[in-house]
Formats: sequence, structure tokens, C-alpha cells
Amino acid sequence: MISILIVEDEPIIAKDLAYTLKDLGYEVSGICSKHQEVLTHLDQQQSDLTICDIHLEGDDWDGVRIAQEIRRIQDQPIIFLTAMADTATINRAAAVSPDAYLVKPFEERSLYAAIELAIYKFSGSKKVESEAILAPDQVEPIPFIAGNFFIKDKKRLVKVNAADIYWIKADGAYSQLTTNSQQFLLSTNLGGLEEKLRGHFFIRVHRSYLVNFQHIDAIEEDVLYIGNERIPIGKIYREEFYRRLQQL
Repeated sequence: MISILIVEDEPIIAKDLAYTLKDLGYEVSGICSKHQEVLTHLDQQQSDLTICDIHLEGDDWDGVRIAQEIRRIQDQPIIFLTAMADTATINRAAAVSPDAYLVKPFEERSLYAAIELAIYKFSGSKKVESEAILAPDQVEPIPFIAGNFFIKDKKRLVKVNAADIYWIKADGAYSQLTTNSQQFLLSTNLGGLEEKLRGHFFIRVHRSYLVNFQHIDAIEEDVLYIGNERIPIGKIYREEFYRRLQQL
């Protein structure tokens, strides 16, 4: 579940925002009203995104300064929340390169849209993969942030941690991503996902399979097993597979 930190000094707005986020299927990792609370929270918990009010009463840090610190400690998407949409405020906030703005009072649909926009924009800015090398009909932008995929499932984004993925199987122009409890059919090819997952215990073992070393249960000659899935080890991938296996 996508976890969101709220930084808002008005209790009624903060609670309303928290309730709305939960109704939309998100998790609220915390509600902070001052920068000291934010710093403590960042030291103790990881969130995926922060919604931060620009103007905070009774604090010598404003939302812009807090957002800068959040980006330094836990680089993540930032949505600025403000009752003032004047040019001066927007220009000042722009220095942090926020991923979306939300103007008070907000509606549920505008909140959802801002979160989705922020995740896609932040992931794009990281340039973890050059989509240009793939044919347009093979690509569905899939945000990958801090080891997590954010996959569109019907009307919401679902967070899938790379460590929880068992294998990914090519299915024509699509890829089937499998965890212990979920399967997703993604309209992107296996090569693009392989690039995103470099450095996350994944290896290509067949032209149609990308597997997570951490979930391999058994290896028998040129076949490996993850749960009940029997996955062939292709001839051209065999040498690299066993070399990587010896390094673990």
C-alpha cells in the first residue's frame, strides 16, 4: 500500500486529508505540524510520498524548507498544499521542484489526480530507464521509486516492492509480474523491466523469464523452481546464471 506523510498545521484539514486518503486506499504514515515532528518521523519511518502545506504557523521552517529536508533524507515525490496560489508563492515553491500542487479546498478527485501525477512525474525525473529504445506500442510508463513499482490497477496505483516479486514472464508484447499473492499483466516488455531491476537480485534466465534469486527454491540441471513454477534456464543465459549464483 502506498504510504503518505501529511505535513499540515491545521488539525481539521489534516484529519480531513487523512480520512480522504484512507478512503482512496492509501496508508497515512503520519501527520506532522512542525518540522521537528517531521524530522523525528523521517528517522523512524519510510513513506512513499509527502503532502506538505507551504505555510505553517508557529514554526521557523515553512513547507518549502521542510520539503528540501525530506528530499535530502528520503528522496520521494512532494505535493505542496496551499490556500494561496499566487505567483510569488508558486515561484518560491518551484525551487524545490515539487511534483504537484494541491489548492485548498481540495476535492477527492483532485487529490487522487495530484498523487498519481506526482508519482509518475517523480519517477520520470529519475530517468531510471530510457524508454526511447522501446517501441511505443510496447511501453507503459511504470514508476519505479526506491525499489518499488507503482502499477496501475483499474483506477488506482498499487505499490509492489521488488523484493516481493518472484518472477516476471514475457507474454507477447506484455509481461506478467508475479508475487506470492498477486499477478499483474503489464503492457511493457521484459527488457524494460530488466533494466529497472538491475541491482535488485534479478537475473534473466530465459528469453521469457526474469527471476528473483531470493525466491528460488530448487535448481535441477537446466530448470529452476519457485514454488510450483518450473522455469527453464536458457542455454545462452546458463553461464551468467551460475556465475551470479556463485557470487551470492
